[in-house]
Amino acid sequence: MGALYLGVDAGNSKTAALVCDATGAIAGAGRSGCGDIYGEAGPEAAVTEVLAVVDVALGQAGAGRADVAGAAFRLAGVDWPEDRTYWENALAERYPAPPPCSILNDGYAAIRCGEPSGIGVAVAAGTAAAIAARGPDGALWDMGWWGQYPMGALGLANEALKAVNLAELDLAPATALTEGLLAHYGRPSVAELNHWFTRREGAATHLQRTGCARVVTAVAAAGDPVAAAIVRAQGRHLAVYAGVAARRTGLTGAPVGVVLSGSVLMADASPVAEELLAELPGHIPGAVPHRSRLAPVAGAALDALAERGVPLTDAVLDRLTRTLPPKEFLDT
Repeated sequence: MGALYLGVDAGNSKTAALVCDATGAIAGAGRSGCGDIYGEAGPEAAVTEVLAVVDVALGQAGAGRADVAGAAFRLAGVDWPEDRTYWENALAERYPAPPPCSILNDGYAAIRCGEPSGIGVAVAAGTAAAIAARGPDGALWDMGWWGQYPMGALGLANEALKAVNLAELDLAPATALTEGLLAHYGRPSVAELNHWFTRREGAATHLQRTGCARVVTAVAAAGDPVAAAIVRAQGRHLAVYAGVAARRTGLTGAPVGVVLSGSVLMADASPVAEELLAELPGHIPGAVPHRSRLAPVAGAALDALAERGVPLTDAVLDRLTRTLPPKEFLDT
């Protein structure tokens, strides 16, 4: 068996892993639950999920951990130096003789999905938002806890729920979000909805809470001014932070590849993506947007290859793309 390369993309909704060879051919894939050490279940549970999905992918490839020549772990929750140290120690303890690997925030995973050079900005809006950039001299910057605005599906959901609750108390304009959210969640009143989201026992889960994001964008697309304002604000905030990422990494000349990914931005006719693209030139004058055609975990696999000196030729990119698991396997 030739050398194998491992890419891992860990988020809150799911963790995915791909194993490929030096030609880009995918030999194994796996997915599991939350791999974020800041997630509800805690850091130990996140490590367990990540290593479980690694073993599934390797098992499917008929290989073991010792067969991995290089790995790229792109993990939600790697926001501070101590987070990276935590993962380094966790891998050393549970993964005897770990391969050469890099450990970065999951925001970096999508860059090579649109910019094979790995130089550019990634803007991901899935369950949460992740923005990261790699500059021409290797400088890195990711948003992490610098994000001060509600973004991603969770941001859309929280802002919508706030608007509905305020409207119910006559403290804000009435909105079609009220009818939309009550129908989506099958609740008879705003009071019942508020209770379900905030009660001490039996409250809505994290996934249930974020599940209304598509309702918010649909209501916005139908012309509701409150929902439209929520959507526009998120698009603007994503553009602002993309600009910060570009400046912090020296991406100030044209062109600058900006790779969009995540369910909120990749949805058909996404109003958040439309607003982001409209705002982007004001923050990155040389921006060249790319809608990612690959799942971020594919970008992690490409990182693993590139970091071990494998040229990312058109043939490698084509082979990896053609051998990916079905889209449904990688969808959130």
